[in-house]
Amino acid sequence: MKMYAYNAAGGYSYTFAPLIKRGYMKKLLLTVLAAVGVCACSGLNKNTVSYQTAKYDTAKYYVVAGEGMTKEEASQNALTNMRREMVQNAPDAANQGVVPDLMANASVDKVWRDADASSKHYYALAVLPRSNARKVLEPLLKQADLKLAGLAAQFTSPAEPLADLKIAYKMQPVVLRRQAIDDLYQFLSADRESFEPSNFLPYKNALKEKLSAVLVAVDVDGVQSEVFVTYVVDALNQMGLGVADVTDPDKVILVKVMTETDGYASKKVDGLIWCSSGAAVSLMDAQRNVTFARFNVHERAGTSRAADSMRHSMQAAGAQAAQQITQRLETYLKTR
Repeated sequence: MKMYAYNAAGGYSYTFAPLIKRGYMKKLLLTVLAAVGVCACSGLNKNTVSYQTAKYDTAKYYVVAGEGMTKEEASQNALTNMRREMVQNAPDAANQGVVPDLMANASVDKVWRDADASSKHYYALAVLPRSNARKVLEPLLKQADLKLAGLAAQFTSPAEPLADLKIAYKMQPVVLRRQAIDDLYQFLSADRESFEPSNFLPYKNALKEKLSAVLVAVDVDGVQSEVFVTYVVDALNQMGLGVADVTDPDKVILVKVMTETDGYASKKVDGLIWCSSGAAVSLMDAQRNVTFARFNVHERAGTSRAADSMRHSMQAAGAQAAQQITQRLETYLKTR
């Protein structure tokens, strides 16, 4: 094939060139692209934590990285980070004695040094097989469910609130333990699913029902009573007990409170107004018409406004009273 070109002398010349076919061009292009890809891969840093972690199947393994100036330090930090992550994501499980058992099944699987780093720096990966985590946690969860089933079978029929409450108090720590371990189970599961929730839910609901069946009425009189009563009601709600009107004939406990306040100006600081708030609290068994606990609380606060001082001091008194009510009431109901 003749190829024509314009030369420097102002004329045309021709030469022969081989015909380049389209198929050949396509092969040439693919070869060039492949070469570029090889160059790009050769520049990939395989020493990064993300690259090394990606080698593990996350459905089967829980992997946590650590780093340090020595292999030993990096390894220890990886295990420490794994333990920390467990506690941070399931804090209530920290006191259940299961984290050490889980860590006993973890190991440092890889330690390496970043060759690109200017200083001597090591990385390590702590690895926990998820199957091993299940072997540690599932027996504990099943054990809790069996214990809850035995306690639930003791509830009276027809229901007797105070008799059932004692059983509910025995269930409470088991429910809390079961929930704490399940939180850790969910965190370590690749699908983040709970362990047999259909078995656990009825016991949680039964505990809530039996606690709320015990009705407590609150009667607060005096200055700033609306501030004080809020703390008492909140404390009862946190205990899980039911809150009833004073006139409710089914109330089991009556909390009677009489509040008082006393305001005065500071003798040392101009514009500072002090207020002292107090309350006399009585806890009564409404069914037996017997007072089983009495106590007094006193708090003070100082601000530039009398109303603020009064409110702050009464809030402090209410918080103090709520704490004592919780302790004394729970002790009485467990032993009544």
